[in-house]
Amino acid sequence: MAEPGTPLSAEQADVLPTPRRTLTARRLDELRSMIASAVPGDRIELANGTYTNKTPIEVSVRGTEQHPIVITAQTVGGVTIGGASSFHVKGASHVILRGFKLTHGVEEGNVALRITGSTHVRFTRNELALQDTTSISTWLSLDGAGSGYNRIDHNSFHDKTSSNVFLAVYGDAPDGSLGISQHDRIDHNSFHKLTFDGEGGECLRVGDSKRGPLSAHTLVEANLFEECNGDPEVISNKSSENVFRGNTLRNNKGSLVLRHGDKIVVDGNFFLNNAGGMRIYGQDHLITNNYLEGSTGTGAQGTLILSSGCTEGTTGLGTDCGTASRVTVAFNTLVGNKPTHLVIGASGRPIPARDLRIENNLLVGEQGTLVDFKRAPDGLTATGNLLWGTASPGDMPPAGYVRVDPRLVRAEDGLMRPSAGSPTIGAAQPSTCGLDLTSDMDAQVRAGAWDVGADQVASGAVSRRPLTLADVGPHAP
Repeated sequence: MAEPGTPLSAEQADVLPTPRRTLTARRLDELRSMIASAVPGDRIELANGTYTNKTPIEVSVRGTEQHPIVITAQTVGGVTIGGASSFHVKGASHVILRGFKLTHGVEEGNVALRITGSTHVRFTRNELALQDTTSISTWLSLDGAGSGYNRIDHNSFHDKTSSNVFLAVYGDAPDGSLGISQHDRIDHNSFHKLTFDGEGGECLRVGDSKRGPLSAHTLVEANLFEECNGDPEVISNKSSENVFRGNTLRNNKGSLVLRHGDKIVVDGNFFLNNAGGMRIYGQDHLITNNYLEGSTGTGAQGTLILSSGCTEGTTGLGTDCGTASRVTVAFNTLVGNKPTHLVIGASGRPIPARDLRIENNLLVGEQGTLVDFKRAPDGLTATGNLLWGTASPGDMPPAGYVRVDPRLVRAEDGLMRPSAGSPTIGAAQPSTCGLDLTSDMDAQVRAGAWDVGADQVASGAVSRRPLTLADVGPHAP
């Protein structure tokens, strides 16, 4: 799997390789037999239709990077698999599983689909609309010893009513000891309508509390999370060194939460009309180029929270709620949120956030308070921020901001952007931590003098924007 920012190979991109041979199955027993005997370069098609399956279809074959094994519906969405189960990918490599609509059930407490102990597996352009007949279920899990370099892309996960998640990333070390799946890529998926109202109803969980200090190097990019109204954590990060980039969270009751883990990059995401936004624990995170508008939550569901903690950092497995430490929040735009935009600290968590950098952010609000210290941080550098609106500046240090009308206008894409002559243009102050951003929220190059906020006024092509259902899922371009 490519590292963030590097080109994808033909296997990783949305291109199916030319097969060495194509086999067509018209019954599930034929499909099982063809999969069991598949060799690198095989393309196995299941004829369009509706099938009822009783036991998992095991996929344990190995292709190669140049000649993966492709298991696909005849046409994307043309095959529906109902009944009790569908696929279990186990010990496989260089396999592409593509184009199925899955409507089967899930046994109580079980995982509907597992990619276990596998590498370089691509699960793409599938629709998961499972029968949620149990109280607890995980719909798709990456797990098992030596798991890594898998890609989950262009899928639709929707209408989940039970506890637990649409998608979980776990895994173990190759020797079976505690570990986590490595270098997986999750992109261009739709996560829509998760309605279990309670703890454990996240859409996406990357790791868990005991895996918090372990580096996963997961890239979560260009996904849409919409109307996910279960757990307050729409996305729950519980491992280290992951990247969340270019995702859109719209009309959800929850937030993106860095619950456990360190060294997370959250860059260029769009948070639109959610109850929450981001809640940050742990250390050495970079929060940059994000756009947050219309958040309405209070308490743990604030727009952007840098939390105080119950423990120092995340040095031990299973550590709960480590304080936000050495976190940089820079070049973000927060506009039209209420009652607060930026909260530092939390009541009931006694260890203050420390060594924070709040730089070159744009905060605009008409209600409540822009910056609220629930517990004053131990070490804060604030510089280059621009605050505006009838909302009180609150606890932002006076030397850390200017108060001036940024002259924002509502653009055709629905976002509030600086107009010509805006005082945000070229006004960014030098970073105190050597931050070197190459682009803004639109993925436009930050050339010359940098602008305050997430949007660099530039003439280059906009290649990143808020996503809609047309941009993600099985039938997206």
